Amino acid sequence: MAKIIADYHMHTTFSPDGFDSPEAMCRAAMERGLTEIAVTDHFEFYQAGIFKDKPFTIENMLIQQRELDKCREMFSGKLTIRNGIEIGQPQCNKLAAEELMKAVPFDYVIGSVHKLHDLDLGLTEYPDENIPGLVEQNLSMLYDLADREDFDCLGHLDIIKRYAANKGKKIDLLDYKDQLEPILRRVAERGKGLEINTSGLRQAAKETLPSAKVLEFYRSLGGEILTIGSDAHKTADVAAGFDGALEAARAAGFRYLALYENRTPHFYPIG
Repeated sequence: MAKIIADYHMHTTFSPDGFDSPEAMCRAAMERGLTEIAVTDHFEFYQAGIFKDKPFTIENMLIQQRELDKCREMFSGKLTIRNGIEIGQPQCNKLAAEELMKAVPFDYVIGSVHKLHDLDLGLTEYPDENIPGLVEQNLSMLYDLADREDFDCLGHLDIIKRYAANKGKKIDLLDYKDQLEPILRRVAERGKGLEINTSGLRQAAKETLPSAKVLEFYRSLGGEILTIGSDAHKTADVAAGFDGALEAARAAGFRYLALYENRTPHFYPIG
């Protein structure tokens, strides 16, 4: 059996912050020796049902799906391309999230928290006195997502660590273990998973999201499902940092990673 190397988190020009087309991202995946990818363009939900950016429409996602179909024909037999999506804060608009899931046939859904209601974690400041409150709000929203929403894996669990590090501040979710534990336990109970997001390795955090220690805690609570994603927004970052992600998974005691088809996980050895 050929070695499986899969990148399960990447964005194209169908995301407002994506730089390269689906075809270009697929070609980059081929060049990196990947066998499978999930294209997971953004779809953000906001309070009061407001879509603040034009790409966050079902129509845009259906156009993206047609582009992925063209890529499947182009790379047939060479690269498996899964229909993915990264949904941000779906609990902010449950009806719209349900409508999206019914309208588009996804293989894989990342559930993420990028915003505390309408406060973007990437655009806020991190003065020392505000950090505990921001982390606690973030964990509260992550629990709501893990507890009730429709997703397959939680994305970049401690992305707040990445953004704080970019401002010279250090955040470790294990310092908030009482709030973190029910999130990870609920993920495991529901048969959901976590992703190991490698974007932190190429930014100031210099660590996977989450860290090997958090992954070990997740495993101790019954967690079994892991995917790896580069969170690439351009071709240069496809599959970046995968050695570090595999090292973190092994260090936490995991021996298998997951692939998804029709929202169902299938497992393969890390190797």
